[in-house]
Amino acid sequence: MVRNDQLELPLGPDSVVWQQIWFPRPFPEAIALGVLRQWASEAHAPQLILEARSSTKGVDYLIGSQLRYAKTVQRTIEHLVPGSQVSQQPGDRGPVSIARRVQPSSRVGYIEPEDAVASTRSILLALMAVSGSEQLVLQLELGARRRPQALPVELPHQQQSVLSKVLEGIQPETRTEVKQALGKKLGQHGFEVTVRIGADAATSDRRRILLLSLASALGTVNAVGVHLELRADDPRRINTPRSRSSWALWPLVARGRHLAASEALWLTAWPVSDREEIFPGQGSLHPRKLRPTPALSTGERIVAQANAPGADRLIAYDTTDACQHTWIIGRTGVGKTEFIRSLIRQDWEAGRPVACIEPKDLVESALRCVPDSQKDNIVVLDPLDDFPVGINVLDRLQTPDNPSGTPPEIVADQLYHIFHTLYGNALGYRSGDILRESLKAIALAENPSLIMLPMILTNPTFRRPLVKRAIERDPVASRNFWMDWFEKLSPEGVMNHIAPLSNKVRPFLDRYMRGVLAQRHPRFNIRQVLAEGKSLMIPLQPGILGPERAQLMAAVLMSELWNAIQERANTPAHQLRPLMVYVDEVEMFLNLPVKLDDALATARSLKAGFHLAHQYGTQLPPTMLKAFQNNARNKVCFNLGVDDAKAMAAGQTVLTPEDFTSLPAHHVLVQLMRQNSVQPWTSGITLPPIEESGDSTKLSDPDDIRARSRARYGRPRAEVEAEFMELLEATARAKERQTGHPGVHGRRHQRRRQP
Repeated sequence: MVRNDQLELPLGPDSVVWQQIWFPRPFPEAIALGVLRQWASEAHAPQLILEARSSTKGVDYLIGSQLRYAKTVQRTIEHLVPGSQVSQQPGDRGPVSIARRVQPSSRVGYIEPEDAVASTRSILLALMAVSGSEQLVLQLELGARRRPQALPVELPHQQQSVLSKVLEGIQPETRTEVKQALGKKLGQHGFEVTVRIGADAATSDRRRILLLSLASALGTVNAVGVHLELRADDPRRINTPRSRSSWALWPLVARGRHLAASEALWLTAWPVSDREEIFPGQGSLHPRKLRPTPALSTGERIVAQANAPGADRLIAYDTTDACQHTWIIGRTGVGKTEFIRSLIRQDWEAGRPVACIEPKDLVESALRCVPDSQKDNIVVLDPLDDFPVGINVLDRLQTPDNPSGTPPEIVADQLYHIFHTLYGNALGYRSGDILRESLKAIALAENPSLIMLPMILTNPTFRRPLVKRAIERDPVASRNFWMDWFEKLSPEGVMNHIAPLSNKVRPFLDRYMRGVLAQRHPRFNIRQVLAEGKSLMIPLQPGILGPERAQLMAAVLMSELWNAIQERANTPAHQLRPLMVYVDEVEMFLNLPVKLDDALATARSLKAGFHLAHQYGTQLPPTMLKAFQNNARNKVCFNLGVDDAKAMAAGQTVLTPEDFTSLPAHHVLVQLMRQNSVQPWTSGITLPPIEESGDSTKLSDPDDIRARSRARYGRPRAEVEAEFMELLEATARAKERQTGHPGVHGRRHQRRRQP
């Protein structure tokens, strides 16, 4: 088995080296002929050897040349054949044990198959007759070049015998078809070509069968007046071709025949066709395998391993590119979760903070690959945990990014927009007014909590101190709402007005919801993700929480994260720590308090990169889909449905919908940004799971990571519930002191005491 790196050293400029060629499909005839004409017209006439080698894996195309010309040959092919690829390290060239020379029966006949594509298919089918370790080779050695020339005025008869020439003299050629054939041959660029076929198999009978089958297939190019004949040859001429620096002795050594470029083309077995054709030994047409640009080989975040022929390198982009957002789309079971986990692992290894929200098992999977350096920085916010990590969305905590805190009006407005995003017009004008003013008042409380929201609406004793503070802060707006309207309502009027709002507020009182969103003294603030480089992992399971509660919690958490991102607006760009945000099943969880288009555009400038994953386009609201198309500049496509494939293929000529619909699992077609420039589509295979590396040191125990998170950031659920009960009981005691009767509405009690 001989490879370039196994040739006898040292290699000199005249040493014959081999390169492998991958042709595009379709491979138009005009382009293929252009390559051969280029070689035939080169003044220095380099030695070129074309091979089609078959094994059970398929047919490989090789080209041999002197080392001094190897780069020129590669450049010629890749420039003249768009989409072609040439590798300087081809596969093994196994030796053949039997060889035959194939030559035309006539020196003037013109080889012209009746159906060129069918002939190519027959030749490739014969090459693919091998089994096991057998090999079959078709070799063309392109020798001395032939320039186009006109027919001679007096053309001698091409079939006149020597005896006839002696006895009768040279007779002129009178056959029109012979003149036409010779005119085609002489009128083109051409070569002196030696065609050989060789085989290697276990037995002589098998070798003979393979050779005869290939010879018969080559016979499909026969034309009127010319056919191909077999002659004995030395296998060593295939196995170890000699380097030739001169063509002076070529006719004597190689016994080549003059072939026009078009004749030689049909003997190469190249997959030439103006349309997409399925050829034996060439694999499927789809998905196309596209080589990455050099820029995609230098990024720090690895997306995939390139699978294009001859492209043994990684596909990657930088954090800056990722901040232009990544759209991950593919049907279920194609490898999206493992792909996202790989990116998260890379972020952790680089020390970048991560925020991840998802409904299935991505978080659990990611917790199996936490680097040692990040194990104490992972915050697992799981509402089902008995030691839930909580956040207080009403807490106006001062941070380096937000030294003055957030005004209660802004806090209230941010929370109001969460409700409006979820419920839209169903929230109603009056309910929205009540909600906004109630949130403003609660934000002024000491250790505020969302659990206070239903209390401020239904409990006057609890409400009045908060209303007093609200009026003191804003005597115009707050007095007008509370004193001039709400406090004048009868108990029945209060209930009638808050009833439409109650069913939207009530989910916050759910056991799992309040354990996270209503903690009055949480040990974690979501701004620590940005300020301290923490990673926030949020598993939300709609099957247990319920879809509505899962979406509500996701909306609150995403809103808080978004607010924290926006608070960095005054921080110098060079001081911003990049944040990678991952949202799986994005149609369920991406509810931001601003338009998504604006959010993605703003996030880019604040160094927050969103990775948005889902299964198909019709899952998304039209506005969300449009935002992805316009603002997610990085696209990672797994296997797609027909409609999504058509949408991705629209507006380009490189890929077709079939390329997207035929992707196997873990295979991707990606279009990435590099240095603010959109790179061409490229293909690859996502990185294998870290478990397959065999390096147990790269694995972590999810239970250990959760335990660390609980110890640092969680609180026992019983303790959190006790705080809620303490608040309720304190309010009840205060109410009892005022009314003398527990649980009775103050206004109604006062009316009963009136005479």
